[in-house]
Amino acid sequence: MWANGATPGGVVKIASRLDQTQYDILTARFNQKYAGTGNAKRTMILDNAATWEPMSVSPEDAEVLASRRFSVEELCRLFQVPPPIIQDYTHNTFTNSAQAALWFAQFSLATWATKIEAEFARSVFVGDTHKLEIDLSGLTRGDFATRWAAWKIASDAGVLDANEIREIEGFNPRPVAAP
Repeated sequence: MWANGATPGGVVKIASRLDQTQYDILTARFNQKYAGTGNAKRTMILDNAATWEPMSVSPEDAEVLASRRFSVEELCRLFQVPPPIIQDYTHNTFTNSAQAALWFAQFSLATWATKIEAEFARSVFVGDTHKLEIDLSGLTRGDFATRWAAWKIASDAGVLDANEIREIEGFNPRPVAAP
């Protein structure tokens, strides 16, 4: 239906068969009088029992972009991926865009990571001391303020010391102070 923009506005029906010359004349006159934006909405006058039958495309069929948008949104729902992650910014605000990666990590990736870890524990590491743990902390690397606020909390609570935090962040340890 959409190939080559084949969406005619209507059809001129003529009771008798036209020969090639008649067809060419009718086509040329029709295009001259009624085709193009300059001739839009002109009243059509037909003779010889010719009739005009409009061909309409339903609004639902004509909304290709809307149907594509719906497909994108449905796939996002199916796989629990926030639309901004796949670069669909139609319903975005600054706030929800900033939270998209966090939401994706918490509600989609974390769920899958938990399932994968459980399956490894059940089928690969049976009776073994090994354990698979999928680390999603790298997803917060783009959120500098939140990441460093978390390190401060961990340091203040005594969970991690400065050198452990530096190691996780990829920095060298602090030099040992001379006595």
